Amino acid sequence: MRILVALDKNPYSDYVVRLVAELAGNTWAHVTLLGVETHVSPGELLDSQSAKTAGENAVAAVLDTYREAFLGFFGETDSPYGRHTSGYKLIQEKKGVVNLVYPEQHERKNLTVKCRAGNASREILAEAEQIEADLIVIGCDPGTDCKWEGHADICGKIVKNANCSVFVVKEEKKPRMIDCCLDHDTVSQASIELINQLVTLYHADLEIIGVADAKGLKSEVDRRMASILDYYVSRNIKAWVKVVDGLSLNSIIAQAAEKNLVAMWMGKESFLDKIFSKQRLGKLVTSAESSVLILR
Repeated sequence: MRILVALDKNPYSDYVVRLVAELAGNTWAHVTLLGVETHVSPGELLDSQSAKTAGENAVAAVLDTYREAFLGFFGETDSPYGRHTSGYKLIQEKKGVVNLVYPEQHERKNLTVKCRAGNASREILAEAEQIEADLIVIGCDPGTDCKWEGHADICGKIVKNANCSVFVVKEEKKPRMIDCCLDHDTVSQASIELINQLVTLYHADLEIIGVADAKGLKSEVDRRMASILDYYVSRNIKAWVKVVDGLSLNSIIAQAAEKNLVAMWMGKESFLDKIFSKQRLGKLVTSAESSVLILR
């Protein structure tokens, strides 16, 4: 599993780092910590990140502290990500992309730290494509502001345009319930396992929502949902299935997003993709009171 973590200088990013560390501790994922410098040109990025010119407000310096916080979750001897005892070097990968390179650590799993310069949503999506990320995790202001680095449209653009799963984290409090739309028979096993990880991480109950028409659930979807339910129950997860009609799905999701973590399968051939346009999906992320996970 490859996780891209988009980080800025705001307090919610501290929580996101700790959350991803817990998730990585269970999955041993390859992790990339990414900051985006939106106020300098790509050609100026390397110089702008040096301590002499930018002080402690440089994105690179902030990312270094997040890396330490991430590594602090693991013990000194059992960390798959290694540790470092001295500072980093700034190495330009290409124009507008700078890596923080640390001394050799004998790591078993990759922990990469880098900065990009430019439009935030575009650079985050570009990095996700480059590393073939399975999941983008990004925090934002709680409630309906959903601002990242002071901009309200970043998370919505990422959710609408990413080719991988996106987890928008809006609050520190742990949800007691995950409402998950996994109603299609093509839902990926990776998505099912990611839900399992989050249920375990949050110690939450799980409600699996299926969408039916006037004739009820299609037989293949019914069988798939039954197998998904068995998967979770066999892992001692408190889970159940709730079947709703398509016309009421919007209101049900909106209501769930006020207090629970909402997860939606939006992969290829997803039935939900026909109900939630890209614009509506972006609006859901912005308006939700709680965190939202879009699965692909």
